Amino acid sequence: MKGVSALFKFVLRVIPIVLVNSLLLTTPVPTHAQEEVLPFLPDTSVVKDNLLNSPGIASALAKREAQRERAKGIQAGHAEFTVRSNIQSRRAGYPEGRSTESMISLERPLRLWGKSAQDSALALQTETVAGIEYTDALHEASRELLKQWFVYLRALAEHRNALLNLEYIQALQKQVERRLQRGELAQLDLTLAGAELMRAEALQSVAEAQLAGIRATFGRRYPTIVLPPAVPSVPVPALPQGQQALRESFLTRNHELNLLRAETRRLQLLAQRLNLERTPDPTLGIFTATERGGAEQVSGISLSFPIAGPARTANARMAIAEAQSLEAHAQQVEQSLAGGFDALWAQMIHKRSAAENLNQAAQKQLAAAEKSRKAFTLGEYTLTQTLQINRTASEYRHSAQTMQLEVVELVALLWLDLHEIWDLD
Repeated sequence: MKGVSALFKFVLRVIPIVLVNSLLLTTPVPTHAQEEVLPFLPDTSVVKDNLLNSPGIASALAKREAQRERAKGIQAGHAEFTVRSNIQSRRAGYPEGRSTESMISLERPLRLWGKSAQDSALALQTETVAGIEYTDALHEASRELLKQWFVYLRALAEHRNALLNLEYIQALQKQVERRLQRGELAQLDLTLAGAELMRAEALQSVAEAQLAGIRATFGRRYPTIVLPPAVPSVPVPALPQGQQALRESFLTRNHELNLLRAETRRLQLLAQRLNLERTPDPTLGIFTATERGGAEQVSGISLSFPIAGPARTANARMAIAEAQSLEAHAQQVEQSLAGGFDALWAQMIHKRSAAENLNQAAQKQLAAAEKSRKAFTLGEYTLTQTLQINRTASEYRHSAQTMQLEVVELVALLWLDLHEIWDLD
């Protein structure tokens, strides 16, 4: 007995360790990488409040409730009681041979041949499909909000870049005016500086208009989300690791794919139900009748069977074909989603590298622009050279900021699809 007890205790200690190790091998190990994108995003509670109160989610919620009621109807079945009543007059060939007769009956079809159990399974699967449809609508709304959020951040970065460029040109314009008064520059230089200033003002106005339009549109759709006044000045989040494991997790949690699989299962159950329908259900009834003016009382039981036609078989075969079609479509979507995940992964890697290169190039070009302005002050550079270097620096800065935000958006979309951020399900 002691040996058995010791063996039992050993098994109790080993099993949890084996299970944990198995989970670690099959499940992606969570990192803090998803937390690095949170400074760029609005708070989860605010996002949830906006989405749950949006018309789109209200529509999805109503559709889910409709599907649940549909499931209840499937569970209850379509068989109903039928009451029949008739009154007739009988005439006989003898005196006082006319009498009134009546009959009343109560009938109801019976669900036999396993149809009731099949309806229960079909109703449960219908509720499952309704739940996935709702969570899919919620997730797609989250993705749309995330994309619109980064549209605003990019417009904000562009506006900031235009404003910095305008400030640079304004300072350069004043410097040109001072040097012209001292006779160090020609009138043409002042004209060039004025033209560049008007160009900078125009670009700033365009960026301001674009930002105002995006802000207004976003505020109308998401009224309680406060837009940041500037792009967060935090490092770009690190790229996730473990492509294969994350791809499997992505496919497992993907609402679109799960919805297709659930709908395929529902159609398979429906095909099985329609196949059972090839055997008609009998209708059972009870009746009572009064004949010969009440001289005779008749009561009994009625039983009727429909004669099945070819339409029942055709409906069953049609449902089977539809289920097979949707199953093949689900496999196609799974392949497409896996390919899209790999494409997003490749974009993250290459755009992250591009963002780093652009950022370094922008820093060097901005430093060159600052040096060129000092060189222009000392008369070592012409105004045309200084303006050209500044334009290039401004373009590099804008390209670097845009690429950095694209990388952040890709990483955020990945963690959103993996339900590591904004998990509202």
